[in-house]
Amino acid sequence: MRLLVFVAMFAGMMPAQKNTLTPEEAKEGFILMFDGESLKGWIPEMKAEWRVEEGNLVGDGGDYGWLRYEKSFSDFVLKCDYRVGPDGNSGIFLRSTKEGAPHLTGYELQIFNQHPKYPTGSLVGAIEAVPVSPSPDEWHSYVITAQGDHFVVILDGDPVLDGHDGKSRSGFIGLQYNKGKKSEFRNLKVKSLGLRVK
Repeated sequence: MRLLVFVAMFAGMMPAQKNTLTPEEAKEGFILMFDGESLKGWIPEMKAEWRVEEGNLVGDGGDYGWLRYEKSFSDFVLKCDYRVGPDGNSGIFLRSTKEGAPHLTGYELQIFNQHPKYPTGSLVGAIEAVPVSPSPDEWHSYVITAQGDHFVVILDGDPVLDGHDGKSRSGFIGLQYNKGKKSEFRNLKVKSLGLRVK
């Protein structure tokens, strides 16, 4: 009996498995964007260097660039974990085009605690988030809902942004790398709320 109790306690302390869908997520229509083993489904743009390490998507070499998911979306719910260092400066691109600067053609969801106006959780140049300062060198979780011109961003379970902007209605999801600023991502999952463009 003691052994069963110990096993149950230990299982409860174990972290959730990376890069898999829960039965609930699969039922809700989420798809897994990253298999934890390869860059399958992702396209490097510009001069950043990306690799997979210990089940994480890692950008830590080359020059500025982004990693673009192969399919584009209009309305969606996106889940993603990220980790950056104390001077981390990264982002998640939403509804961006292949050509041009992704933060201008679409939106950049901020991952940068030191920005004077658009802190982590903001849509840079569009909607300011509630000021937060997520701890460096730790994993943090985003849940982003984009529906029409309405955006809701939840960071580590807390709402940090709820606003409207109509600049871009569809496009690609991507991960940003700034030179010299290591960025890691995992548990990338998306659920389309309407038409998936292609």
